[in-house]
Amino acid sequence: MADDWMYWMGDDFGDFGDGGGDFGDDGGNGDGDFDDQDDDGDQDDDQPDDGDGEDDGQDEEGGDAGGDNGDGGGDGDNGDGGDNVDDGGDGGDDNVDDMFASEEDLPQVDDDVYQSVADFPNADERDFADDAGDWTLDDYQQSAQNLFGDNEFFGDTLTQQKTDEGFQPYQDARFEQAFDQIAPGTSETVHLFERGGQLFAFGVVSQAVLEMLAARYSGIDLGGLEVGVPGKGEPAPPQPLPPAFANVAEQPAVDLRKYATPISDQGQTGRCSAFAWTHAVEMSRNILQQDTTRLCPNFTMLEFQRMQGDAKDYSYAYSGGDGTVSGPEPGQVMVEHGTCRQELWPDDQERPGAAEPQLEADAERYRLEGAPLPIAVEDVKKVLSAGCPVHVSMNTGAAFSDVGRDGVFNSAEGPSGRHGRHAMLMVGYTGNFFILKNSWGEDWGDKGYCYVPKNVLMESDPEFVAVLLKKA
Repeated sequence: MADDWMYWMGDDFGDFGDGGGDFGDDGGNGDGDFDDQDDDGDQDDDQPDDGDGEDDGQDEEGGDAGGDNGDGGGDGDNGDGGDNVDDGGDGGDDNVDDMFASEEDLPQVDDDVYQSVADFPNADERDFADDAGDWTLDDYQQSAQNLFGDNEFFGDTLTQQKTDEGFQPYQDARFEQAFDQIAPGTSETVHLFERGGQLFAFGVVSQAVLEMLAARYSGIDLGGLEVGVPGKGEPAPPQPLPPAFANVAEQPAVDLRKYATPISDQGQTGRCSAFAWTHAVEMSRNILQQDTTRLCPNFTMLEFQRMQGDAKDYSYAYSGGDGTVSGPEPGQVMVEHGTCRQELWPDDQERPGAAEPQLEADAERYRLEGAPLPIAVEDVKKVLSAGCPVHVSMNTGAAFSDVGRDGVFNSAEGPSGRHGRHAMLMVGYTGNFFILKNSWGEDWGDKGYCYVPKNVLMESDPEFVAVLLKKA
């Protein structure tokens, strides 16, 4: 068993949480506060030398958040006169009914994305009856067994997965108490394991908590922690579906994963929504039978920050900054501006390998050909049955931190949100379990995917933005 002392930054448990003054001493910013950046506000020194001789458009010209987004803005919204926001363009609510007036406007998908009750030999009609709020915990547990019980890892947990990988669970009440001093509930989502005399942490925390853990513990490998992001902006009210989607018959099960690109890994950054929207554009291209292309979440995040008025520099875009606003506006950015190819700015690089004008010109080639529309949970299955994905953001909690290799969320726990929120792309459902594509690598969940029961989803304060695709 490893010695406890080696995992502590301080001399003892007592100096944990002794104020913020020492956070800058070891692993902090150097200025005593947690601003998620290490540039001390001088973002303009972060990228003037990209080699293109250009101003790069987001070096801030003196640091004003509005001036870096276009015409020096006095509009206060986007800094670019609103060019990134829907003004009645192709994706606007005012003409979405015209865009999707009949079933002839819907995209065509292969028949094998749809499944019937007969395709699940251990299930019956009851497993596919919609939960209108009357399903019990036992109902969900039995239905999960019927639908996913054939998975070789069914019933798996994070603990079992890590044990199979050679880790041993490590419990110490002092750690749990100290974690909860950082933020209440942290001990519920941070799981310690030991291997080879080294402690490792796995689970989900907010970005701020991750930074405080890194500042306090020098001997714990925190690389296995994922991060949630704070909520940003007000959720958009759900809108009615246009006629073509409203008339779609819901299927018992839909699985659009054949149109998905490979699982990505956002690392310990706040780029989750940028990844989800980028995956949505990639998937839409495959559904609409366009060339399969891996696109760039980093540039997507930069575009979101410009729209939000908080863009700074390439490194800030890579970090995810302060997160992405709710609602359909990020999707509308994809409609109007698109995003560039991943090869120009790889997911794991803070800076692009191409000049800013090249990125922007490339992005124009890869726009979202459809319309983002905020919808209610009652309409999610119709959209998926029509062959279109749905962007979803939800609160995180203990369930996120304990997903095993079967990908099935614990149906007993509703995410609390105290550890932030997370965005993913919904690509199907089986009965009352929704299939979500994550961006935490293939080692998470069922090869990067998870299955969230409707009761947990509804307790997570979810927001759904449908990606309505137009038949080519």
